[in-house]
Amino acid sequence: MNLGKARPVRSLHVLPAVVAFATLFPTAVARPAVPPRPSSAFSESDRQALASWTMAQPEVRSAVARHRTRILRVWSDAVKGEPVGLGAVLLRDYDTGLAREITVDLASGRITMRELPGIQPSEEEIEEGMAIVRHDPALLRFVENPGLRLIGGFHNRSAVRDDPCAIEVCLEFAFMKPNYEGPARYVVVNLTRRAVAHHDFRVGSPGGPPARMTETGDR
Repeated sequence: MNLGKARPVRSLHVLPAVVAFATLFPTAVARPAVPPRPSSAFSESDRQALASWTMAQPEVRSAVARHRTRILRVWSDAVKGEPVGLGAVLLRDYDTGLAREITVDLASGRITMRELPGIQPSEEEIEEGMAIVRHDPALLRFVENPGLRLIGGFHNRSAVRDDPCAIEVCLEFAFMKPNYEGPARYVVVNLTRRAVAHHDFRVGSPGGPPARMTETGDR
């Protein structure tokens, strides 16, 4: 979404991501036809209100069904003195592996959605992935090694068709040696399954078959 094409944008407010599960509201509960008007500062409460209203809309509920989701970002182009504009919610769907940008017309409540490829993880997703690595008993010797530092958190899709990481959300990490001498171990975390997908990931050689990001069980 290019907010600049919709109207001149003099202030773009981006706030930290939060974990959110798609909430399914009973159909009998009346929901406001238009989203709540944000303040000129687009505060934390404004962000929460817009996210809550957006996730309650029928078209959004239908798109995410009962999937596990996370709100990565919420922002608006509303500016001081001109509260009516566009708002947006960037949502990660862990069951489908997709990221969706949900754009909301703050005046009419009209919603448009599009899928975005290659959305890199939020700080919360990286922290969650690192926590999964640090709590895996098979990686304890790397975690407890004071000379190694856990870095990374890049989101990549596997090129191997039957690899769960070809669809699900998988992040790559590395235990880096001092002075960036190189990695002692590459690790892949599957955030959809909340588990380490590969304890010793090795990129395929140039010209060779793509590397599988999920280990087959023979470690």
